[in-house]
Amino acid sequence: MKTIICGAGEVGYSIADKLSKEGFEVTVIDNSKESLKKISDNLDVKTIIGSPSLPSILSKAGAKECEILIAVTRSDETNMVCCQIGYSLFNIPKKIARIRQQDYLKGEWQKLYTNKDLPIDAIISPEEEVAKALYRRLQSPGTIDMVELADKRLKLIALRCEENCKILGKSLRELAIQFNDYLANILFVFRGDQKFIVNSNTKLEKNDLIYIVVENNNFSEVMKAFGHDEILAQKIVIIGGGNIGYSLAQKIENNGDNISTNLIEFDKARSEYLASNLQNVTVTNGDGLDNQILEEVDISDAGYVIAVTNDDENNILASLLAKRAGALNCMTLINNSSYSSLLNNIGIDITIDPKLITISKILEKVRGGRIRSDYTIGEGFGEVIEAEIFPNSSFANHNIEQLDLPKTIRVGAILRNDKIIIPNSETIFEEKDDVVFFCETSTIKTLERLLSIRQPYA
Repeated sequence: MKTIICGAGEVGYSIADKLSKEGFEVTVIDNSKESLKKISDNLDVKTIIGSPSLPSILSKAGAKECEILIAVTRSDETNMVCCQIGYSLFNIPKKIARIRQQDYLKGEWQKLYTNKDLPIDAIISPEEEVAKALYRRLQSPGTIDMVELADKRLKLIALRCEENCKILGKSLRELAIQFNDYLANILFVFRGDQKFIVNSNTKLEKNDLIYIVVENNNFSEVMKAFGHDEILAQKIVIIGGGNIGYSLAQKIENNGDNISTNLIEFDKARSEYLASNLQNVTVTNGDGLDNQILEEVDISDAGYVIAVTNDDENNILASLLAKRAGALNCMTLINNSSYSSLLNNIGIDITIDPKLITISKILEKVRGGRIRSDYTIGEGFGEVIEAEIFPNSSFANHNIEQLDLPKTIRVGAILRNDKIIIPNSETIFEEKDDVVFFCETSTIKTLERLLSIRQPYA
């Protein structure tokens, strides 16, 4: 499938990497020779130097035969123009744009994005997606990561096996017997530098980071079984009042969570804007690295401190200062992925990588059709994919044993007729089943092929 990516930044590079490994024919356009050289040196993709919003450059990149255009340059306006030209001059079927400026995304302007006006098929707003991810984690205390799946009937959660976890040393086969009433299924484990899909003989160890799908009604019981009985935070301090901090504060306010919320913003004019637009959030103008400001917002009483300024180092230091001052937990926005592996060892509880969140949403839109959700895990380790079983696909009317699935693909759960099923090797997949898979990157193409409708023989 021919795909053009406009923009060779970190997101453009990562999307090009993933799609090219899955057999997409990828061309990347950018003005920067340095960025394109990094891509051409490391990836099996074509590169074109020039402005991606110019018709001649898009034409040179093969826009006439292009099926998907992904615009992720640093400029919202350039991304919009790329989609417009892709539609008007080259009739590209699917156009995806990253748009950061919130004014473009307000509800009253949504009618702009039609084929008659501005033809963008899918808009990705990184700041809004990050705010949603932060809010989900606030609503699921004790988790390190959480995504809702299967029409919000299931949660994909990441949690750490604590010392007081009662099930350490037991195999998954033993756990299935012990907790046979729970609708939950462990998908994979991060153990130190190891990442692996589990099997029935896998035994959990202290400090394992596990990803598990669990039915909402069993969430609390599962968390307790793994040694987590945290309660919802009663007080939150947000450091950074940009688009992410503001959007998160709005979500807390609009959902009536009754959480005492303080927001620290360095810029005075921005602070005044936030204060005039947030009714139940206390806005403090100051530096999140200033101990006096931290004392002013009673940081020691905070259940969560959430550092979301546009500076990684500032976020890290603010989080560490808040923890030292008595805050219970911290969530820290990190744009530089190379920091992530270091931070757990110095006291950072949860890191948020906006690049991974953006990539997940773009992949979800690229795959479309039978793919309902797509969530990238572990810096390229794999993806949690929620998909519908189509008639005449390889899955339809077959069980796992008959399919002979690779060990790098694990089936987590099935939503069928409003009922959650945790499958075993004999569970038969039915048409219209909503299925949650985990798939290592190396076999995503295999999973997609199995999900596709098989063509009848002539």
